This record gives sequence, structure tokens and C-alpha cells, in this order.
Amino acid sequence: MTDDTDTAPQTKPEATSENESLEALPEIDFDYVDLMLDGDLKSQVNYSFVKAVAAALDEKMSLLLEAEEKVGEAEGPESFAEVALPEIEAMAQSVTDGCVNFGKVRFWEACETAEIAWEEIKDPEGKVVNRAPYGNPHDEPKEGNRLLKNLEQIADWLRSVHEVHEEKGMGWVSPYGCPEDGQHAYDRRSSCLTSLDAIIEKVKANLDF
Repeated sequence: MTDDTDTAPQTKPEATSENESLEALPEIDFDYVDLMLDGDLKSQVNYSFVKAVAAALDEKMSLLLEAEEKVGEAEGPESFAEVALPEIEAMAQSVTDGCVNFGKVRFWEACETAEIAWEEIKDPEGKVVNRAPYGNPHDEPKEGNRLLKNLEQIADWLRSVHEVHEEKGMGWVSPYGCPEDGQHAYDRRSSCLTSLDAIIEKVKANLDF
């Protein structure tokens, strides 16, 4: 007699090499600044605040950048500085007169001056058994969290508004075409632009750890 009973095939777990195990490890979510600040709790907390502020600013800036692109595509008679004057001035004033002292942000917190690189540790047979992170500096800083980039963009926009105001005459921004009102607006914007430029220079010069 033959036994016709079906039997389930037996499977064996696949062997995993040490290299495959390393590749399967989850990526560690930190940047080079987190690595640099390891052990300095106060600076780590402060940097987390800076990253949050940078993300919030970039979210608002993305809306203006999108609008600028659409104005350019429309090729209308007015420039972006003319169309978005209230939004540009509001953004600049939020930086110079808002609740955040941007002048205290350090340069390496506002852009990417290095990146995470990995040193591979191998066994005598040449297999990678571990990896150690280290900061690999850039020759030229990159945008990183875009904080410094966005501050510079706001200053450029505000400067463009100022130039348009000079070309159009002092009465340009006044609903009644009043040169005196326009002069007051021009002077306020000039003061804001001076403060904004000063903040940017402070960030660039603040290299302390």
C-alpha cells in the first residue's frame, strides 16, 4: 500500500550574512549637528528649537516662492515685488519684530556645514562588522534647513520692493497717492531692511559652539 496523505513541505530559515544584517539595520535619524552636540544637552535642546523654527519659516516661504513662480509664468505687467508687497513686508517684519530672536541663531544651525559620513569597521576577513558616524565638512556650506537661505531671500525681496518704490515715486504705496504717506512707509521699510541685513550678518558671524 502507498500512503497518499499530503504532507506540508518543510522550509528552512535562510541564512543571513553579517553584511546583510548590517544593511537591514534601520537608519539612524540624526544629522551632523546632533552628532557634534552629543553630550551637550542644553545645546541639543536649543538646536531642536532652531530646527522647528526653520521648518515653520520654510513652510511659509514655500507659499511665497510658489507665488513668485506663478507671477513669473504669467508674464504680467507687475513684478512679484509689486504683487506681493504686503506679504513680503509681513514676512520681513515677522523676522525683525517677531517673538524669535533670529540674531542668536548660530551659522552652523542655519545651514549645512558638514554631513554625516560612516567609517566602516571590518573584521580580519574584510567583512563589515560595524559602522561609526563622523562629521564630514563641506568645502562650501549647503542650504540644510534653509533658515539662512530664507532670511537672505526675504531680504532680497524687500530690497526689490524698495527699488520699485523709488522708481514709482513716494506716493506709490499710498491709497490716496500721498507722497507723505508713501515716505513714511518707505522709511519704515528701510529700517526693517537694515535690521534684517544686520540679523543675517550676525548669523553668518556667529560660529560659536
